[in-house]
Amino acid sequence: MAWACADVSCQPTWQLGSASSLECGGRATLSPGNDTRINIILLMRSLKEAATSAPAAKSADEQQYGSTFFSWLGLRQALWPQPEAAPAAASSEPSCTPPSDFLAALKTDTGIPADERADLARLRAAVGCDRPVVWDAKINSAHGLEFLAYLKAADAFYAGNWHDADAGFLALRKARNPWVAETARYMPIRIGLRSAVAAMSDEYGNLDRAKVDKDGLAQARDAIADYLKAYPHGLYADSARGLVRRVLWLDGNDAELLPIYERMLANTPADSEAAADLAEEIDNRALGAGWDDAAENSLKTIRTGGKTPLLLAIVDLYDMRGDAKDLKLSQGDLAIQAGQFSSHPELHSYLVALRALQAGESPRTIMKMIPDAARAGSYTPLAFSRQMLRGKALAKAQDPNEAGFWSELIKGADPLYQRPLVELGLAIKWQRTGQVARAFAPNSPIQDATTREILLQTVASPAIVRANARDASRSAHERDVARFALIYKGLTHSAYRDVVDDLSLVPADARADGWLAPLIQQETVSLGVFTKGKWSDGFECPALRQTAATLARDPHDIHAQLCLGDFWRLNGFDNFALFAPEKAPDALGSGPDGFAGKPLARGAIYSAIIADAKAGPEERAYALYRAVMCYAPSGYNGCAGPIDTANEMEAAQVPKAQRQAWFNQLKTRYPNSVWAKRLRYFW
Repeated sequence: MAWACADVSCQPTWQLGSASSLECGGRATLSPGNDTRINIILLMRSLKEAATSAPAAKSADEQQYGSTFFSWLGLRQALWPQPEAAPAAASSEPSCTPPSDFLAALKTDTGIPADERADLARLRAAVGCDRPVVWDAKINSAHGLEFLAYLKAADAFYAGNWHDADAGFLALRKARNPWVAETARYMPIRIGLRSAVAAMSDEYGNLDRAKVDKDGLAQARDAIADYLKAYPHGLYADSARGLVRRVLWLDGNDAELLPIYERMLANTPADSEAAADLAEEIDNRALGAGWDDAAENSLKTIRTGGKTPLLLAIVDLYDMRGDAKDLKLSQGDLAIQAGQFSSHPELHSYLVALRALQAGESPRTIMKMIPDAARAGSYTPLAFSRQMLRGKALAKAQDPNEAGFWSELIKGADPLYQRPLVELGLAIKWQRTGQVARAFAPNSPIQDATTREILLQTVASPAIVRANARDASRSAHERDVARFALIYKGLTHSAYRDVVDDLSLVPADARADGWLAPLIQQETVSLGVFTKGKWSDGFECPALRQTAATLARDPHDIHAQLCLGDFWRLNGFDNFALFAPEKAPDALGSGPDGFAGKPLARGAIYSAIIADAKAGPEERAYALYRAVMCYAPSGYNGCAGPIDTANEMEAAQVPKAQRQAWFNQLKTRYPNSVWAKRLRYFW
């Protein structure tokens, strides 16, 4: 996928579950909001016990999602880490290397002289390498001529010359070299598939299965049968059997393809990377809703065919996306499906209970469907999903046993993704009941640093944040988040006396460069901005500590207020906000701010000074200048502080007539001011 001029980042909703199809963070539960590939892996790991990955497994998502959420690529990286690829050597020529199987066959063929062997290897490196092959080798041995004929047939294949490729490989089916003979029988499969799809792709790479070449498809189907009959345990037997699925998909033959996927879901080792490859294939081929009419027919066959319960469970989760009123799946549908899930009763009962919760049914009903098993020593993904669903029902019912349930479930949860999700449930419970301090108590079960960092930025009291900032048992990142939140909120909530003291918590080597990204995404928090930032670019101001000290003595000191505004402006705080939670009671960080008072926005400073009769000419002129400049150049208020919605943005606007009045006041009352001379427009 390629993006041009697009911001494509997103954040998960820090809730226990989400049915949104736009959810960008997966959870360790079978969930409608998950990427379908994640649900497939979780289901496979529920059918057969899979080895647990080390808790220290690193994911590319950790900086964005913490340890609680993950993307599909993040899950693959965590479960099946890959070594870093070596950087490619700079070259103007294509980088082509002869395949190892070709070189091995060439090396072991004693009927080929050494000089011919070297020439054949050189030619193989040029075949299929986007440049013309110069057939300059002098090959005379009988075995060498077979390899040469193979290379010419392969070159025709890569050039799309299907007729010559077919003829070339057909002539080699009885070659002296066994590798050449077997490969020559295998290659017609690939020729048939290449010719079948040659006309399917448009200029953007999209495939239209209605344009598949039926003759090429028939050739591939016959060639697979021919190869497997001759070489049932051959070098390419697994590949040939895999390409059966390609042929069936191109032919739209769901009746044969879907049962194959069902068997593979049940039998592929869930801890092998083959499981991840299978999840991607099924998602692309069997569940590719929106591709074309054939893809929609595939989903319809899964829903009504009655022979693929595992695929049906994945589609059921897909059909539960959206609000209660938007659910495509009814309880009646699930009742009809019961017979299909006769071998998977716990999966079916989970789907029934999940759908009931999604539809807003009584949480007590869900609790009866899912017995308490919070004291188990470990959980498959399905068993864990069932218990998490029970926990959500307890939370919805505000059951007094909810906290105890989460505390028990934590003990058996897998450290990789399961435990952090349970901790989230317990943290939200304590947040809802005004017990946030318990998340930071010694030996608290809330161990996930990102969960604590969100609480520190949202609902934690100054005392909790300050204690965490000084707690040497916390990670440096968590302490820096606490320090940043403490000072930032102290300034925005006018707790200037505290700010003067809290600035001493900033380490001397704290980073001051870089963009102010959301704190949980910053690998190193830019805490040094409070001690090494910019203070002035024309209006004379001291360092922030002195400004805060002045405001601590007199919160209405006009010059210090203007300097505080300049600190926000010059250091990028106009576009910065601490963690912004979902506006829902069951979201982490949602609740009353732990710091008293309403946050002060930069624009409010200027409005107050303009209206203050005690303000001196220079100070009022600068306030007028800055008030107008808040709208440059977009016409929208850039000094209103963090804004979440379009409605909030509109509400923060000062009418254009007011901006014009500020402009005229500056020009007429303070015409000799440097700020009047500098300001040329209002917006």
